[in-house]
Amino acid sequence: MSKAIRVSIGGKDLTLRGDDEEKIKRSVREVNLQIQSLQQSLREHSTPTLSLLAALNIAERLHDAEDRQRTTASHVAGELEKMTQYLERAAKAPLP
Repeated sequence: MSKAIRVSIGGKDLTLRGDDEEKIKRSVREVNLQIQSLQQSLREHSTPTLSLLAALNIAERLHDAEDRQRTTASHVAGELEKMTQYLERAAKAPLP
């Protein structure tokens, strides 16, 4: 069941709704860390701009992780296919 969770993101207090409070809090921490990191290097930008940049950074990390996952899945599928072919050949081979 969805529950209300009070958080602060980029200095703005919000009430979010969700089923997994700990996941929401971890996500809020990540966004706030991104905003704080950007604030240190881009002092002249407003909080809304920093929030957008933080969102873009997080989205980029997500896409990188998805790309790595696809590459890994493809590699594993290829290795499993090789193993399957090896086992099929071994099963057909005459016993010594």
